Amino acid sequence: MARLRAENAAQAAQIAKLVARIQELEARLAKDSHHSSKPPSSDPPFKKPPPKSRRQRSGQPPGGQTGHPGATRALVDTPEQTVIVALTGGCACGRDGAEIDVVVVPERRQAIDLVVRREVTEYRTVSGVCACGQSHRSPFPAAVSAPVQYGAGLMAFAVSLTHDQHLPSQRATELLNALLGLLLSPATLVTWGREAAARLAAPVAAIGQAVAQSAVAHADETGMRVAGALHWLPVLCTATLTFDAIHAKRGAEALTAIGLLGGAFAGSWSMTIGEPL
Repeated sequence: MARLRAENAAQAAQIAKLVARIQELEARLAKDSHHSSKPPSSDPPFKKPPPKSRRQRSGQPPGGQTGHPGATRALVDTPEQTVIVALTGGCACGRDGAEIDVVVVPERRQAIDLVVRREVTEYRTVSGVCACGQSHRSPFPAAVSAPVQYGAGLMAFAVSLTHDQHLPSQRATELLNALLGLLLSPATLVTWGREAAARLAAPVAAIGQAVAQSAVAHADETGMRVAGALHWLPVLCTATLTFDAIHAKRGAEALTAIGLLGGAFAGSWSMTIGEPL
């Protein structure tokens, strides 16, 4: 009997320990960005609550209100092309419409459309011999350094698709190739993005320094995935400037590596994220 009591006591202790462990794990799983320090990117999709609008009912019917000026599309003064619609059919007298003298009616209607096409510009140089006997040849533009290359407009549009519209490189490549009849590869778009980042490095750094040195600035951060790994996106902004950057670490360590932490702003950011410098 004593042995059974001892076994029951041991089992009860083991059960209590397991129950406590289950409660701890359930509490850990229940944590999300709303009531813990976890970033929003770590929230499971099925746990995210539906967005709640803060708008209050105005009592007005939906749609445009009486007296609202509205906004309509205006006719342009210089359309790219003008089509005069000819008379068709014939008159009841039997005369064909093409035989009737006509005048253009003042009423106009315009259709705004999008024309997507590639434009190839060919550069040719010239050569000549001066009266003194010296030969001369005009140079190609400095930006045209290869027999065939892509222009700045196409590269800027591709970078806008991938970095501004957040279109994956593969899909952006498929779109450009289908629209323009090109043979671009995703690797080419990645290279263009890196080249654009290098050209913009100086003005981006200047924006970051201006925000960090401002008297009042907002600081926040969120998590995001980079190649499957959790990274951090600190955001610094004023009323007119916004700076963000991606780093594998968070808080003061990230801003120090980015080169934006210093002075009074360092203490403000440290208090915001609760990390001592």
